[in-house]
Amino acid sequence: VTGNPLETYTNEDIESFARAWTGFERTGARGNYEEVRTGTADNRLDPMRIIPEWRDPFPKPHLNGGFIGDGYLLCKDLPAQSFLKKGAGYRLLGGKSSPELMKDPTFFAEDATNDILRVVLDETSDLYQRLSNG
Repeated sequence: VTGNPLETYTNEDIESFARAWTGFERTGARGNYEEVRTGTADNRLDPMRIIPEWRDPFPKPHLNGGFIGDGYLLCKDLPAQSFLKKGAGYRLLGGKSSPELMKDPTFFAEDATNDILRVVLDETSDLYQRLSNG
């Protein structure tokens, strides 16, 4: 509105933010899925492993002059078993096959070779009954 440039972030900021994503490695392929379905050893189902030696150990600044995570307690500073205390919250992030708070990368849907199979159990099966408390 004023015609003056609005400062947002610098290349140094971008480089610093990128360091937060260092040290990750894909988990090895499982022969029962990736190699059969996609023909590659590219595991996109399991969480990536963190290799500590590859991590950038230094604090990551945020755009407001502080650091990412400022204001949060360290796990070691929380009271013992605080997750069991009255008023503790629990949020289920994966209660359905397409949870609202979890997103697959768009290429999972766009690329047929990476189509993810989801297990659909017969409602009369013993496993379905046990899992659904039926």
